Amino acid sequence: MFQIATVSDYGLNSHLLVIMLTETYVKKRKKDFSVFPPCIQQDMEWFFSEMKDFKGKFKETLLFYPKFANSIQRVLLIGMGDSFEPDAVKFREVGSLIQAKQKDIKSRRNHIYLGNLPFCTQKTIEQISEGILYKQYVFDELKSEEKAPGVEPRYIYVCGKYEYSPKFRQSVIKTRKVMHGVYLARNLANQPSNIATPLFIKDAVVKHFKPFNHCTVEVFDRENLEKAGMNALLAVSQGSKNEPYLLIIKYVSPEAKKSVALVGKGVTFDSGGISLKPSANMHEMKYDMAGAAAVIGAMDYIVNAKPRINVYGVVPLVENMPGGRAIRPGDVVKAYNGKTIEILNTDAEGRLILADAIAFAIDRLKPGLIIDFATLTGSCMVALGDKRAGLFSNSESLRQALYEAGEESGDLLWPMPTDTFYHDDLKSEIADIANIGGRWGGAITAAKFLEFFVDKVTWAHIDMAGTANDIKHFDFLGKGATGFGVRLIAAALKKLNKLA
Repeated sequence: MFQIATVSDYGLNSHLLVIMLTETYVKKRKKDFSVFPPCIQQDMEWFFSEMKDFKGKFKETLLFYPKFANSIQRVLLIGMGDSFEPDAVKFREVGSLIQAKQKDIKSRRNHIYLGNLPFCTQKTIEQISEGILYKQYVFDELKSEEKAPGVEPRYIYVCGKYEYSPKFRQSVIKTRKVMHGVYLARNLANQPSNIATPLFIKDAVVKHFKPFNHCTVEVFDRENLEKAGMNALLAVSQGSKNEPYLLIIKYVSPEAKKSVALVGKGVTFDSGGISLKPSANMHEMKYDMAGAAAVIGAMDYIVNAKPRINVYGVVPLVENMPGGRAIRPGDVVKAYNGKTIEILNTDAEGRLILADAIAFAIDRLKPGLIIDFATLTGSCMVALGDKRAGLFSNSESLRQALYEAGEESGDLLWPMPTDTFYHDDLKSEIADIANIGGRWGGAITAAKFLEFFVDKVTWAHIDMAGTANDIKHFDFLGKGATGFGVRLIAAALKKLNKLA
């Protein structure tokens, strides 16, 4: 699908040639056309002498048909704004625009010219490729109309002769592996809750990872959970007819000396339980298992990338429903680690299943560090919006490593406080801890609740409530689940290996 090439003297045989231009270049009266491939220089000179509509503003596009280059059917100009300087979304949005135009005109050979950029880097190629693949994603398996078979387009990055690097090929290979995990995460999270029950996800995970070497999936059903004493997890599932599960996806590298555990909140539907949610937008609660989807997608990348570190994906799966057996506000449950929890609000359920899963992972798997992903609190979205997830940690080194991985990958994070005094908000009169605090700082007190079950292990909590689905103004992401978290772990793996 993706190829790397250099400019050839004889020209390009292309259905679509993509050229990125800045406003600064477009405004210049005397332009240097030598920065373009020789086969298109005359057409670019003709274009700017005849056409005045294109300004080069960011995401502005213009398609024209070459007059002189017979081997190039179309040229797509994309505006880059005031500079080529990259940010978290710029080249991903460019990739999205390229894919949208390709879909319109059904071009098969698409050349993306990079020779006029002040840099031609692995990161640029990765980001454009991600944008293309994000835009290609469609979740339409539940629609009844037949899908016409399509031909996979080719995207060929064209570099200057002196900018080409063999590492560029590795970049597109890695990007395909990362995005395979993102697609898996999105597909799971986009499924409606009547299909994506805990049982459905359990079966899908077991089937998906079965072919991989050095990877096994251990399944804990209700009987096993009861024997283990995972009463907080079981309490959340009491009101639902759908059985709970805990999955341990184990990737073991023969060369590994360290291990990391990833824990993902898997509430396949969250009604709020007895503390029932308002009906408006409750359909979006199918995304409350996006943390679990992130871990499953990350594990897909890991088994394909084969890093030299053991990684355990821990996925608690429940459905939170009201019913005759549902847990009540005021109840007290004993968690896996023996601590008692007073349930003040049954809609604060994600932290209950994570508490058991985290304590279980630390006790049974003994990882060097642990990271949990959860659509945990609306408070985090109030604080940070829908572009960055909240990052909480008991380790400055891990916090910094994950923040940097977020900036690199585009799965953006923002460090949040974990001061000791926030824990006082969770005091209970009758149990070791309450499952909610006061009105303010809900994302922080939720993180402090989880920290109560971490003990002294290096830990980070990522509250992805705002970033899990339907992010506004990032066109490359599209509608529905985003697959947030997969790119983050792919970017962080080397750093995690050093910290574990």
